[in-house]
Amino acid sequence: MTRRIEEFPKPVIVAVNGLAYGGGCEIIEAAPLAIAAEHATFAKPEITLGFPPPFGGSQRLPRHVGRKRGLEMILTGDPIPAARAAELGLVNTVVPADALLEAGKDLAGRIIRHAPTAVAACLRAVTRGVNLPIDEGLAVEAACFAATVPTDGVRTGLRRFLAGRAWAVRCSAVRAVAHLGAVRRGRTRGCRRSVGRATARGADWCGRRWRAAPRVPLGAPVAAVK
Repeated sequence: MTRRIEEFPKPVIVAVNGLAYGGGCEIIEAAPLAIAAEHATFAKPEITLGFPPPFGGSQRLPRHVGRKRGLEMILTGDPIPAARAAELGLVNTVVPADALLEAGKDLAGRIIRHAPTAVAACLRAVTRGVNLPIDEGLAVEAACFAATVPTDGVRTGLRRFLAGRAWAVRCSAVRAVAHLGAVRRGRTRGCRRSVGRATARGADWCGRRWRAAPRVPLGAPVAAVK
């Protein structure tokens, strides 16, 4: 099961609201993201039963927190609080218990606003490349990047970026013209007020033009964005 969680093409977010001992801790190690409530605790107690971690804990935990810190947890079986788990990198963040699910939903929302193909590619590149030598990891990254190039997510993202840059350049030009006009008129004492008023008018003009601009349909060439 931990292997399936680790290789799942969508990011699994674990919300820990209590004990994460043994197999529970190994699920957290396999998941790409984890959030814990303040009262949560984590432990590797298998050694107290006479056997080592059986579901990847002896391999994933040292990769997450470092060899010595991982061995301390594995060899002692001692529990650690949520704050310490966050310090070690076992979880992303710690929140109050009543905010746990909302924090998980917020994290998910910040992810799903991006193209699904990009999310899957990023997840695949990190999961497959993190334990490889750097040259092999870079090859995995290049392959994941190449797989996203022909997708709608890349085309849409580039159109939005270029459209935003075009409007930013136009608005910057309006502000620059306003500043030069104030300087050429020699208004030294009232220069800042003039520039401020002109900049506000320029920003208002940019906003009106943006709202009135035609939206480029999905699949249109980048040259259509003006």
